[in-house]
Amino acid sequence: MRARKRPLDEIDAQLLDLLQADADQTLRELGDQVGLSPSAVQRRITGYKSAGLLRTVAVVNTEQTPALAQALVMLTLVEESVEHHRRITDRLRARPEVQQCYGLSGRWDYAVLLTAASIRDLRDLSDELFKSDDNIRRYDTMFIFDTVKSGSALPSALLLP
Repeated sequence: MRARKRPLDEIDAQLLDLLQADADQTLRELGDQVGLSPSAVQRRITGYKSAGLLRTVAVVNTEQTPALAQALVMLTLVEESVEHHRRITDRLRARPEVQQCYGLSGRWDYAVLLTAASIRDLRDLSDELFKSDDNIRRYDTMFIFDTVKSGSALPSALLLP
């Protein structure tokens, strides 16, 4: 069960910024930067986690894994039923090569970020996931040559009331 949500304050915003940049900082280091004791920092972090606002994961630096290849696949479904959307999203969620997937408005129904060992593997994966599905009207696979910016950190200003 999730804890009751309380409004975030400026200290919460600072802590969340610091944690998103480097979650390995000690409670003392975090506290020194926001003006709280280590125990107060721990209470806030525990609150974020129990409220479902924060979870801790390890992120692999893709710049340290240059052998990987990535592609962005845009796809449109033939049928727009809830069942058709559920089937494609369940299939995409089940594949570890699918790094991100977004439902879209407009011409395309989904944008899917794929990662594989090579361009050939990406092409084969894209064909496997999308070519044999009769409910996919069209899909375009665009290979990614350069990462200009990536990340998932949210600006703290968006978290404040």
